[in-house]
Amino acid sequence: MAAVLLSPLRVWLAVALGLAAAATLIDRHLALLAGLSLAAFLLGAGRGALAATVELPPNLVGQSVSASGTVDEDPVARKESRRLIVHVDHVVTGTEQTSVTFRVEATVYGIAPVKYGDLVLLTGEIQQPPRFDQFDYRAYLAEQGIAGVMPGARLVRVTSRGGDPLRSTLLAIRHAVVDAVDRALPEPQAALLLGVVFGYRAALPPTLQQQMIASGLIHIVVISGLKVSLLARIIQQAVGRFAPTAAPLIAAGAMAGYALLAGASAAALRAAAMGIVVVIAGRLHRDSHVFVSLALTAAVMLGLKPDLAGDVSFQLSFAGTMGIAAMTDRIATRFAWLPAVLRDPFAATIAAEAATWPMMLANFHQLSLIGPMANALVLPLLPAVMVVGATGALVGSPIALAGWPLLQTAGMIASWYRLVIESLGSLPVAAITMPYFPPRWLAAAMVVNVGGLAVVRLRQFFWRKKVWLVLAAASLATVVLLLIRPDGRVHVYALDVGTGSAVLVRTVNGHQLLIDAGPDADKLTQAMGRALPPTARTIDRWLITGGRRVNAGAATVVLSRFRIGLLVIADPDPWSATVRTLVQQAQSQGIAVASANGSLDVDGVRLSQASDGRSWLIQAGKAVLAVVPPETSWTSLPAGVSGVIFTSGGPSGWQGPGQGVSVIQVSSNSRAGLPARAVVRALLGAALYRTDRVGTVELVSSAGGFRAVK
Repeated sequence: MAAVLLSPLRVWLAVALGLAAAATLIDRHLALLAGLSLAAFLLGAGRGALAATVELPPNLVGQSVSASGTVDEDPVARKESRRLIVHVDHVVTGTEQTSVTFRVEATVYGIAPVKYGDLVLLTGEIQQPPRFDQFDYRAYLAEQGIAGVMPGARLVRVTSRGGDPLRSTLLAIRHAVVDAVDRALPEPQAALLLGVVFGYRAALPPTLQQQMIASGLIHIVVISGLKVSLLARIIQQAVGRFAPTAAPLIAAGAMAGYALLAGASAAALRAAAMGIVVVIAGRLHRDSHVFVSLALTAAVMLGLKPDLAGDVSFQLSFAGTMGIAAMTDRIATRFAWLPAVLRDPFAATIAAEAATWPMMLANFHQLSLIGPMANALVLPLLPAVMVVGATGALVGSPIALAGWPLLQTAGMIASWYRLVIESLGSLPVAAITMPYFPPRWLAAAMVVNVGGLAVVRLRQFFWRKKVWLVLAAASLATVVLLLIRPDGRVHVYALDVGTGSAVLVRTVNGHQLLIDAGPDADKLTQAMGRALPPTARTIDRWLITGGRRVNAGAATVVLSRFRIGLLVIADPDPWSATVRTLVQQAQSQGIAVASANGSLDVDGVRLSQASDGRSWLIQAGKAVLAVVPPETSWTSLPAGVSGVIFTSGGPSGWQGPGQGVSVIQVSSNSRAGLPARAVVRALLGAALYRTDRVGTVELVSSAGGFRAVK
C-alpha cells in the first residue's frame, strides 16, 4: 500500500527502517520480530513498485483509429448506447498498422448484436479517460486494466466467437437469472432485487442510486462479507446434515462461485477470501481471528494485484470490516434498550461509518447521517430476501412458473427497501456534503480515526499516562498542520466555468489571487468551493483581463462571497458597461480599485502581462504558466513557458508545438465548435486537459515547471 499510495517511497522505507532499529534498541527480544516485519514491508514495497502501470500509448492519444480486438466483458446496455470493453490487438492509424495489447472502453450506438468473446472492428477517436472534480475516472478504469476510451465509436464489423468457457458459463447463468427476475417483477423492484442478491447494479436508476448513497444503503447492492457468510452458513448447515465432512469444502466452493457470479469485484473477492480462510481454519481446528484474517486476505489480494490499494471499494471494504469487528459490541451495549433485531444492524452501521467516514468524504464528498436508522429498517430482512430471491431466480431461470411465487415474495421485500430508500434518502438532512476534502484532510482524518480506534482497543494501558500524553500531543500537532498549514507549493486552478475565463492561484502560504470570474455564477461558486477550504474567504488580488461576459459575468458573486484586497482592471480595450458597473460596486463596498501598471507580486507569485498585451504570465520561482485568451496574437508559446491555460475555448488557430501542460476552459458541446481542431492537433505534444471533460484542472508548481495533479 505504501508503494502504490505514498510518494516518495524512499521516505517511508527510511521510516520503516528507523522503527525497526528503534524497536531493537528498546528491547533486544523484539529484534527478530522487527527484522521479519521490515523484511515483509520491503517485499511488499518491492511488489508494489514493480507493478505494471496501465497507460495508453502516447502516439495514439487523440488519434482517429481503426481498432480490432475481442469483447472482454459482458456488454452493458444503456438508454441509447452500449458500453463495450474491448481487448485491442491491432490499431490502424492512416496507412500504418500496429500490433498492440491494451483494453479500451467503447461507447457504441446501433442495434448490431454483440456479446462476450466476439471479434469486433471499431473506428473512432481514442482518448485518455477523463478525470472529474469528484471522481478520478481514469484511475477507476486503470484498476480494471482499461487504458483508454472511445466515445461515440462506430461498430464496423462483428464476428461471432466464444470466449473463455468458464466465464461464458457464468455469464449465461447471470443472463438467465436477470431474465427470470425481469419477467417476474416490475422496475425498479427487479433492479433492486438483482443488486441486493447478486450485486448486479447495471439496471439501477441513477436517482435511486443517489438516494441509496444519501441514506447509507448503497452497500446492500455490493457483495459483502455479510452476504457471503450468510450463504456459507446456509449451505454448510444444509449439507452438514448428511455430509458433515464435505460441508466446509462445499461452502467454500459456493462462496468462490458466488463471488465470480457477482462479477469478481474487490469487495466480493475480499468477502469470499475471508470466508474461505475461516472455513480452512475450522478444518485445521484453528481459531479464526478477524484482524489476522483481514491482514492475510489483504496481503494475498495485493500481492496478486497491487493496484487494488488504490481501489476505493477495496479500501472501504477492509476499513468497514475492521470498524465492525472492533466497535460493534461496544456500541451495541449503549443501545441495550433497542430490540436485538434492530440493535445489531444499528450498531454495525455506526461502527462501519465511524471507520470509513474520511474515505467517504474524500471519494464521494458526502456522508450519510441517517445510515444507522435506514440499516436498522433494512438489514433484518436481508437473510430472507437473499434466500427467497436467490432461490426464486435460480429456479425460475429454467421454469418461470416454479420461481414466480418466490420472486413475488422477494419483490415485496424489495418494495419495502424502495420505500425506505426513497423516503429517507430524499430528506434534506439525509447526508452532509463537503465538496472540498483534499488529501491532507484525509490524512488528518485518518490520524484521528486510527488514534480513536487505538484508544478503544488499548484502554487497559491507560495507566501509562506519559506515553499516551506524548502520542496525543504528536497526533494533535500532526492534525493541526495537515488541516491548517498550506502544503508549501503554488497551486493554480483552471476553474470549470464553461466557455469563459476564471483562474485561481493559491500561494505557498495560502494567499489567493483570482483572474477574471467566468460567465456563470453557479459554476464559479461550485468550482471555487471545491478548490478552496471553507475558511478561505479572502481574495488578495483580483485581476480583470476583459470586459465581456466570459470574463466578468459572475463578478457579483465574488463581491458578495469574498473580501477583496485589491481589484485590478487590465482590460486593454475601452471599459465596457460590465467593467464600469463592477468598479462602481467595488468602490461602494470600500474595495481599492487600480488599473494594471506593471506586475502584481503576492507571496512569491508574480502576475505580469505578456508580450501580446492580452495574455498574462503566472510565475512561481522558475515555473512560468501562461493564461492566454482567444484574442491573442501568439501562435505558439514563447521559450521558458512551461504550460498554458487557454480561456474561453482557446484561439481559432495555433501552430504549437505543445509543451509542458495545456488546459482549455470550454463548456461541453460548445455551440461555437470550440476548441478548434487545429488547436487540439497542434497541442498533441503536451499533456492536454479540457474542463468540459475533466472539470477543474489543478496545476502545481515544481522545479521543472507546472504539472497537473493526478
